[in-house]
Amino acid sequence: MQTIGEEDTNKRIQQQSGWGEGARFLLTAACAIIVLFGLKHARELLVPIVMAMFLAVISYSVTDILRRWLRFPHWLAVFFTVVADAGIIYAAGSLIKFLAADMKATIEGDFLVKMEDNYQSVMQFLNDWGYGAEAQQFIQNPKEYFDPKVILTISQTLGGQVIAMTSVTTLVLVLMTFLLGEAPLFMRNFRSLPNSMQGKVKFIESLKGIQRYLFIKTVASACTGLLAWWLCSWQNVPFAFLWGVVAYLLNYIPTIGSIVAAIPPILLGAVLGDLGTGLIVAVGYVLINFVIGNGIEPLFLGKQFGIATSVVLLSVMLWGWVWGPCGMLLAVPISVMLKLALENSQDLAWVAALIDDNATPSTEDIKNNNKKH
Repeated sequence: MQTIGEEDTNKRIQQQSGWGEGARFLLTAACAIIVLFGLKHARELLVPIVMAMFLAVISYSVTDILRRWLRFPHWLAVFFTVVADAGIIYAAGSLIKFLAADMKATIEGDFLVKMEDNYQSVMQFLNDWGYGAEAQQFIQNPKEYFDPKVILTISQTLGGQVIAMTSVTTLVLVLMTFLLGEAPLFMRNFRSLPNSMQGKVKFIESLKGIQRYLFIKTVASACTGLLAWWLCSWQNVPFAFLWGVVAYLLNYIPTIGSIVAAIPPILLGAVLGDLGTGLIVAVGYVLINFVIGNGIEPLFLGKQFGIATSVVLLSVMLWGWVWGPCGMLLAVPISVMLKLALENSQDLAWVAALIDDNATPSTEDIKNNNKKH
């Protein structure tokens, strides 16, 4: 809350500068747009740095446990932490590469013929129900509308992306090593700051909240992946294990990720099985994501970040546009840090209050309620 003296000072500054609130808002919005376009064009440079910081924040607790509980020297704790992270990342990449190659080999066999025949049967069923000329045209020439070889292209692209990410991952691990190595120095410098410094306590709480969020999200994503694997195996959907891995990885992306992960197995179930199989897979994915995403995760996470759900969804879309899949993955941590920065900004604190999901009543609301009672 600003005092009367601060408000008078701000008014005098505005009168002297000639800037009103509307002009200042437009200037701020223009600067934000310029910064976003700059971040987008600097993606190749910034994404490895941000991912290294992201992994360092997650992994620091492991380094700390090795130091405190097992009495490892700091350099040795950092070494084991980086080796463990590298093992997990490269194992996941090798697994995806193997599954993509297996998908390619399977599709190049009799898979395409079977898929095309089933598509014709499905479209014949739709034609019998009165969809008419469009369905008949599809049956006569299905490849005009859908070419099953597109799945082969997807599998080849997926394998190529994993290989291309290897060099970037190496750079991320090197940067993370330096960040973890200098973490004690950063913590000492941070503790030396005065306790009265604005935002210090909130920054520490936000980092702890992000670590807790990622831990719970990892457990929830693992459960989602296992259940998706079981569902696809139960309904004999091809590449069931791959769809379980995809469900696990994409579950880190709020809202959008779970929807994207469900589309391929639903389509394969409907095409290679029947419409009933596709419907069962669709209902199963909805139940899995509803129970875990709307039941279990909020039970353990609560509303610790205080960011409205719609803002999180918009943040995923925005950072996905700026930094691609990595931006979607980092959307929630980035939103938390931006909200913290806005809360400690004199000019933009109102934006933080606007997107807050745990809004507290204002002073005027409290006074009005007291008058009523």
